[in-house]
Amino acid sequence: MHELATEFGCHRTTIAERLKKAGTVMRGHSPTPKDVDSMVCLYTNGLSLQEVGKQLGFCANTVRNCLRERQIRARDKHCRDR
Repeated sequence: MHELATEFGCHRTTIAERLKKAGTVMRGHSPTPKDVDSMVCLYTNGLSLQEVGKQLGFCANTVRNCLRERQIRARDKHCRDR
C-alpha cells in the first residue's frame, strides 16, 4: 500500500479504503464474530487449529487466540483435551 500511495500521490489509508470498497480482503484483517463462530464449530468438530485457519483464511495462532477468548479448551496433538 505504501508503494501504491507513493505512486498515486495519496495516503496509504486512501489506498486501503479504495481496496476495501472494491471487495479486496486485506492481509491481517481481524476475524468477525461470525468468523469466530465458524472457528469454534470447525474446531469442536475435530479440525486442527491449522486446518481451521486454512479453511477460514487465518493463521493457527489467530484461531487459537479466538478460541481462548471463547474459553474453548485446547486439544493436544492426539486430540485429547489438555
